[in-house]
Amino acid sequence: GSFKWDPVKVRLHLSPNQQNGKCIQGNKLRKELQDNPDLLNANVLDYLLAHSELIPEEWKGKAVFFWATIYRDSDGRLCVRYLYWDGGRWYWGDDCLGRGFSGVDPAACSQVSS
Repeated sequence: GSFKWDPVKVRLHLSPNQQNGKCIQGNKLRKELQDNPDLLNANVLDYLLAHSELIPEEWKGKAVFFWATIYRDSDGRLCVRYLYWDGGRWYWGDDCLGRGFSGVDPAACSQVSS
């Protein structure tokens, strides 16, 4: 399908297990999120990097994850990509699902079906 970028139609989602100083292991978070049809994929991340002026200012200070795309790294570990602000520009990174995800690690979601 297609997705037209509109920051008003995008929200940052935190699991209850990421709120109030809590942290959840990535594989558990993936299971929590697996039935969420609103998760955005890494194509949106790539689009935003190419058009960084469209990234909402309030995303700075967070690692915004794009959970609709999970892949294996060269060591066979499951990973998810994220977008983050550092040193005056936006970058992407990836994290393995074996690590903990806290309140500064929201999932990017569409509000279209919500």
